[in-house]
Amino acid sequence: MGKAYLVPVFTFGENDVYTQVSNERGSWVRFIQTKIKEITGISPALFNGRGIFNYSFGLLPHRVPLNIVFGAPIPVEKVEHSTRKQVEELHKKYCEALTKLFDDPQG
Repeated sequence: MGKAYLVPVFTFGENDVYTQVSNERGSWVRFIQTKIKEITGISPALFNGRGIFNYSFGLLPHRVPLNIVFGAPIPVEKVEHSTRKQVEELHKKYCEALTKLFDDPQG
C-alpha cells in the first residue's frame, strides 16, 4: 500500500477537434485579442466546432479521429514530505515517457 502509478498518455488529433478563427495581423480579431491581453495578460482564443443540427458552426467538437496512446505506468512511492529533487526527478521521467510516446507511438 502507499504506491500509485503515473501513466503517460498522449492523444493525436486533438488539434483538429476545433477550428481557430483567423486572427491575422491587422484584423479586428487580433486587435480585440491584443487589447484583452494588455488588460488581463491572457489572449483569448476564438474557435468554433460544429452544431447539434449543422456541421459547419457551433461549440461541439468536430467529429475527427483521435488516437490515444498509453505509456508504461511509472511507479510513485508515497512520501510524507516530497523534496523538490524528488518531484523534478519524477517530472523528468514523465516528460521522457511522454516524448517517447509522441516520437514512437507504436512503442
